[in-house]
Amino acid sequence: MKKLFCLVTAFVLAGLLAVACGPAPGSSSPAAQKPPAAGVPEAPSKPGWERAWESTLAEARKEGKLTIYETLGPGPRVALSEAFMKKFGIEAEFASFSKALEVMAKVNAENRAGLYLADLFFIGTSTNIAVFKPAGLLGPMDSLLVLPEVTDANAWSGGKFPFVDREKTVIAITVGIKRDVIFNSDLVKRGELTSYRDLLKPQYKGKIILNDPTIAGGGGTFIAFLANKVWNPQEAAEFLTQLIRQQDVVIQRDLRQLVESVARGKFAIGLGPHTGTFVEFVRLGAPVDAATMKEGTYSIAGSGAFSVPARFAHPNAARVFVNWLLTKEGQTVFAQSYGNPSARLDVSTEGIHPLFLRQPGETVFFDDEGFILFREKALTFAKEIVDNAMKK
Repeated sequence: MKKLFCLVTAFVLAGLLAVACGPAPGSSSPAAQKPPAAGVPEAPSKPGWERAWESTLAEARKEGKLTIYETLGPGPRVALSEAFMKKFGIEAEFASFSKALEVMAKVNAENRAGLYLADLFFIGTSTNIAVFKPAGLLGPMDSLLVLPEVTDANAWSGGKFPFVDREKTVIAITVGIKRDVIFNSDLVKRGELTSYRDLLKPQYKGKIILNDPTIAGGGGTFIAFLANKVWNPQEAAEFLTQLIRQQDVVIQRDLRQLVESVARGKFAIGLGPHTGTFVEFVRLGAPVDAATMKEGTYSIAGSGAFSVPARFAHPNAARVFVNWLLTKEGQTVFAQSYGNPSARLDVSTEGIHPLFLRQPGETVFFDDEGFILFREKALTFAKEIVDNAMKK
């Protein structure tokens, strides 16, 4: 009996203690799950993209930098690196090249040595699509995009995200108007050149310099445009032959030297100039201008198209840079420094030189993957023409 009394007493005391102290941690009693007091909202959980962005940014800051291989020119290089460092504290290192094919040679040499040093390529649409992509050097871009501001299709020209190709390996961020015929404004009057065939006039003999049309770049794109959009391959071949044989055109591969030689008056006319270099000289107040042709022109991203390698050196820093570059802030920095309007609709064209904006009534052909691939075929076609024309 005494033992039973002790057990009952212990049971009662345990119950009283439970009531006095409340439910134990983890209890499922209503008291443990009562809602917060009125006026004190629960902290909302962050959306998935925000958590992914914060995680990527934290890892990117540990990496500390990314490396960009480019043919942009000094303006965008300086503007982007300074703005990115100020925003995130991450260094954007730029390795500069005068030609996209030089980038190809360097990347191939590095890869053969088992080195993967680049995080981003700014090398133009042609080289990206027709050279780097078939060689398996590019990685997918869509999986890198995180920020809703970036992925919103309505923010972009044409209501679609500016992927150049179906595999989504290249993004074009500018929609500038290409000016393939530039001239020294002290030697040629504005309005003197109104048709591409004006370049064959006798007064321009020995006064024209052409960006090499046999390699990827402005010269090859210029001849491809004439062959694909303005005339046909035969007429473009005849035109190029006449430029070489009749007009004694000088063919140049150095992008800066071509524009500079026109600015200094060594040549009156330059064909197929590098846009970034031309913009630089225009902003410096050099006596260079561009002709508006009645046959029209085209919109092309040029070096304003970028991609990422199949293997990164700094994957998180690269992802942060890609997303930032595609925001309104990043695009404003790029457009103002590169001198061409952004493909983003919310980026102002203020400060963009009127030369690189569509003129009233001007015919403009817009770039696409088909034209890009045609341009690459045209390089072989142009090389045959140049070789034959040089034989005289």
